[in-house]
Amino acid sequence: MVIYTILADLKVRCCSNTTEIHFLRFWEARNVRKAGELMSLDMLLIDENVNISFPINTVDD
Repeated sequence: MVIYTILADLKVRCCSNTTEIHFLRFWEARNVRKAGELMSLDMLLIDENVNISFPINTVDD
């Protein structure tokens, strides 16, 4: 049986639970029709059994 909670349903409060997420950027390109606007396809992975974390890199225009 899979038990899950949608991210929008998570509430900020004092508790002993931790959520571990990984954010992946699969694809990145500039839209030439919209003045070089940055476009990307992102994926958020959540795993309750993960015990390591990776840094999230950001793209600055």
